[in-house]
Amino acid sequence: MKKIIFFHLYNDISGSPQVLSSVIRGIKSKGFDVELYTSHTDGFLSGIEGVKYHTFSYKWTTNRFLTFLRLIYAQLYMFIAACRYNRDEVVFYINTICPFAPALAGRLKNIPVVYHVHEVYVKPNLLHKIYFWMWKRLSSYTFFVSKYVQNQYDRESLQAKVIYNALSKDFLDKMIPKKEATEKRNILMISSLKEYKGLKQLVKLAEIMPEYRFRLIVNSDSRSIESFFETIPGNLIILPAQKNVHHYLSEADVLLNLTIPSLCIETFGLTILEAMAYGIPVICPPVGGPLELVDNGQNGFQIDSRNLDEMSNKIRYITNSNDYNRFSNNAKRKSECFNEEAMITLIEEQLKKLS
Repeated sequence: MKKIIFFHLYNDISGSPQVLSSVIRGIKSKGFDVELYTSHTDGFLSGIEGVKYHTFSYKWTTNRFLTFLRLIYAQLYMFIAACRYNRDEVVFYINTICPFAPALAGRLKNIPVVYHVHEVYVKPNLLHKIYFWMWKRLSSYTFFVSKYVQNQYDRESLQAKVIYNALSKDFLDKMIPKKEATEKRNILMISSLKEYKGLKQLVKLAEIMPEYRFRLIVNSDSRSIESFFETIPGNLIILPAQKNVHHYLSEADVLLNLTIPSLCIETFGLTILEAMAYGIPVICPPVGGPLELVDNGQNGFQIDSRNLDEMSNKIRYITNSNDYNRFSNNAKRKSECFNEEAMITLIEEQLKKLS
């Protein structure tokens, strides 16, 4: 079998590198040789056994010009490196549509290029449009993370398949017993430090629900968190990035995803799936990939986070009614539909066709 060369721009502890980590481990277990190009930051892609690493300097900052310069350097690094491979040796596997440079090298060297597409841009800027243009013209095959993502793009010109994200064996092995409480008062949210994630809505929600304990885990450092929030209610605890969230999931009674639909649309929601594995009901936006996970009124609710009255009412309904166990059991059953072995098998079959 050919060697699979993976490309991912920014290694952190967000969803897309977490999914790619599962894919790499699964493909490695199937007998493929694997190399990985990514940033030398610490994240879910770090320390995968048996993988040959090639790392470069890239990190997102609030300074857009500096971030752009780092992006140009990273793309150039990946392009030059990708040009060293030959068609008979490899398949290129690009995670997200951001690393377009290795796809361009793949086209020049006649090397098959697989894209794993996670994102949909509500208001794409010029750079996003370049990513999109390159992907549409350079990909040999595309994996979409949900039907929602697939439906946003012109499928007629693409060889593609929906490959749902799945819970990794590592995640399932590390699960700890759920802490049962007499009162269901613990509300959890896991998010990046972006306004479109509904962080201000969470603060307001905590203010109008003082009897509940809110916990927010943000994919950022303490200094950035302090500068982002003006005031924090006493019943809201904010924590910096956590590579292991099992302790927090074991204590949570409801998980929130408050992404604002007019600014961003979630394409899947891996944290939603992780919460469901713990039997945690979920409240998510009424659009996007989460609708393929959250069945309204069965394992959670689909609510626009700008409607705080409805949001608070549904939280109280889930936690105070005798229906909690039904919500919880339905969530667990739903999570079992997203199997890692099935995900890897589908990816392996397509990679063999391209080999």
